[in-house]
Amino acid sequence: MQITRMTLCTDEDFRQIETLIGVLSTSCKANREIIDEVIAKEDSHLFVARNEEGKIVGMTTVCCFTIPTGRHATIEDVVVLPECQGTGLGRRLVEAALDYLRSTGKAYKVDLTSKPARVAANALYRKMGFKQKETNVYTLDV
Repeated sequence: MQITRMTLCTDEDFRQIETLIGVLSTSCKANREIIDEVIAKEDSHLFVARNEEGKIVGMTTVCCFTIPTGRHATIEDVVVLPECQGTGLGRRLVEAALDYLRSTGKAYKVDLTSKPARVAANALYRKMGFKQKETNVYTLDV
């Protein structure tokens, strides 16, 4: 498996990302314009894992931002195809994102969210040193 930061999304790449987004959430739909925007922006970075045949089998996104309390980042949408889960690929994706942040200095603090139902993923994040915050997360469609 090779993990790289995506800089160009082909039509075939998009179809594979579309499949991954379906694994991540049944309520979300992939949008080509948004994928291209994520790749083009300086503050968001899409990392993909490709198998030996070049097929995208996992991905995650890192979003960087600066606020008065410092440089922060979030790791979002960590997802691996079901047939590749349990192989350490999720860990490798998160490590690639963390390595990128460390090497660029784009953030001093990283947040990551995961649904409680994703038991294995939550256990992985705790094993990697992430601490669960005691906070409320609110969302609002605008």
